[in-house]
Amino acid sequence: MGEPTVPGHLVEARRTPLFDATTLPDALATSHRTTVWAEMRVQAGSVRYVDLEGDAPRDERLEVGESAVIVPGVEHQVEPSTDARFYVQFFREPDAPMVPGVVAAPTVDRSGPWVHRGRDLDDEDEIVEMVTRQYVDVGQDDLLQPYFDFGPGFIDWQAHIGSVADYWCYVLLYAPGYEIDVIEHHRHLHNTSPFTPQVFDRWLQIFHDTVDGGWTGPKAEAADKRATGMAWAMAQRFLGHGVWRPSDRA
Repeated sequence: MGEPTVPGHLVEARRTPLFDATTLPDALATSHRTTVWAEMRVQAGSVRYVDLEGDAPRDERLEVGESAVIVPGVEHQVEPSTDARFYVQFFREPDAPMVPGVVAAPTVDRSGPWVHRGRDLDDEDEIVEMVTRQYVDVGQDDLLQPYFDFGPGFIDWQAHIGSVADYWCYVLLYAPGYEIDVIEHHRHLHNTSPFTPQVFDRWLQIFHDTVDGGWTGPKAEAADKRATGMAWAMAQRFLGHGVWRPSDRA
């Protein structure tokens, strides 16, 4: 039996952030199974991929540019080299919802499905998960992704996610020490490629879909309200008064 291939009728769904040997989540660092078809893609170093069951188990070392298709339900494990950088691309049925229980606007390029966490955004780990989900979606959105790609190496996703998570820990958990002016911090992006009302619509839709599709409770509600207010204030400053308003303030 040859190498497995992703069924041709499936479409790309979400992809993980770029992992290395130190940032690989515990759930992926041990043997595990996926519930959907996936493909691991290596961008630096090498990764050993091992099937632990199945009719034709594989044990192969993947180098830069190579990939391995992950069959749903088959237990496997990965062993990255110390210099490895890789991500996993998941696939879905064409008519599968991108975020379970949430109906996204048809013009929004979604990437999921994400699983609801069954809790509130009430600790640092949950906030990091929320921000990671949000920027996985933002990074695959045709309208928003260019703001993170003005040149080679322009965005360090891990550093950016960490910084944004620090902000939301400050907002939701009252964590000390956050001193960045969030709105002014975005001015260089606006100066390079001016924001439009559509940019604010898209960003806020992705934010709300991320939170509502993953968390429920007072902190989640507070995050939604703060994001709406922040987007409104940023639009007021960069676009001018009255040019854009969120739908619930129109």
